[in-house]
Amino acid sequence: MEEEAWRSITIMEDKTGEPHVLQQKMKVYTSGRNEESEGYTKPMTKHRIVPVKELVSL
Repeated sequence: MEEEAWRSITIMEDKTGEPHVLQQKMKVYTSGRNEESEGYTKPMTKHRIVPVKELVSL
């Protein structure tokens, strides 16, 4: 079974100084057959930049 998730790579600031997170899409394999392959991840080529305030509630 395959699922998709986003992994945070780094935090950077835009021109106004607001922090953003660079994220990379990952494919997560959850076969359930054995514990050794459970949670295996494979990076994909899709990236996104998300404002920190959308990811964290203060």
